Amino acid sequence: MKQNLLLVFVLVLITAGVFGISGCTVGVHPTSEPVRSGRYYQPSPGRAQVDISFFYDQMAPYGEWFDLQSYGWVWTPSGVPYGWRPYTHGRWVYTDFGWTWVSDWEWGWAPFHYGRWLFDPYYGWVWVPGREWAPACVAWQYGNGWVGWAPLPPNVGWQVGVNISAHIKTHWWCFTEERLLFEPNLRNNIVLPARNVTFLNITRNVTNYTIIQNRVVNRSLSVEQVERSVKRSIPRYSIVDRDTAPSARDRVRGNEISMFRHQLAEPAPTRTPPRMEPSKPVERPDRRPGVATPSGQRPSPPEISQRQESDRRQLNTRQQEERTKLEEEHRRELQRPPTWVSPKEIRKQHEAERRALDEQQDQEKKSLKQRHEREEKGEGRPR
Repeated sequence: MKQNLLLVFVLVLITAGVFGISGCTVGVHPTSEPVRSGRYYQPSPGRAQVDISFFYDQMAPYGEWFDLQSYGWVWTPSGVPYGWRPYTHGRWVYTDFGWTWVSDWEWGWAPFHYGRWLFDPYYGWVWVPGREWAPACVAWQYGNGWVGWAPLPPNVGWQVGVNISAHIKTHWWCFTEERLLFEPNLRNNIVLPARNVTFLNITRNVTNYTIIQNRVVNRSLSVEQVERSVKRSIPRYSIVDRDTAPSARDRVRGNEISMFRHQLAEPAPTRTPPRMEPSKPVERPDRRPGVATPSGQRPSPPEISQRQESDRRQLNTRQQEERTKLEEEHRRELQRPPTWVSPKEIRKQHEAERRALDEQQDQEKKSLKQRHEREEKGEGRPR
């Protein structure tokens, strides 16, 4: 009996270790439970096997590939707004594989389902590609009527009792009211990052992924518990597989979602990403598409200077708007304190949030200055 238990434990560690390295799973618990109705099929022997370099050409028109120390080739998107975070422009839906992210971005079919995101102080948010598909690669917080999620960084592997939150910076998290989690305009309901210091203290980590029939399933948030809390049923969707990389964002039609879920081959890529300027329009979910710089052309010094000044004005405007919004929320809470905090503690929380906002905005200004310095030196592609 002891030998059998030991064998099972070893198999669990091996299976989880594989997914922790090549995919985006954390806290994996293998199971033989069948998936309800997902229309997923294993790649047939006749289908071409592709490795991670498959992403190089697919993502190059929408951002920049560069070699980042310790991670290899990573990708960062073009045209995202200031203060952008992964898993903000889109919506959460409940599918055969649990909570699944449906992105509003044209390129969102890859970076939100393969690999991991990390925040680099110099480059900002960058994507480290991976081979295994998952419904989402995020950690979860839940409690007191609030739900939070944050990208899982590459350094978080499968480990019993791992403290996931210790590897995730405070400003990475997105929080929204539980009743608003399923709204299509989710990004409009996400609280300011400066408020994360408060919501992390009133919620608990509920991250939980499992493996069912060799596929990653997100069981982090109990759908039944959420339904009881919001007092309404949550729609269930089935995922329909695309055999080729999509030319547009993931689509929801009726109770089905069309997604690309090809499992990539294990061998390391034999080539490097192409060096190119974006050749497709930069499609912004929150504004009309803009036209990218044609491939092979670089802006002139006066154009770079003009764009940098525009960058600074836009950043200053957004930061002032955030500060104004935070103060408005503080005044509202002082008039009607929330149930999860005592009146005498609320001012301490507000002060902590102001400090968090100061730190966030100082980092944003520093990152913008560094990006402008790279542009002036001709390093990388101006974004």
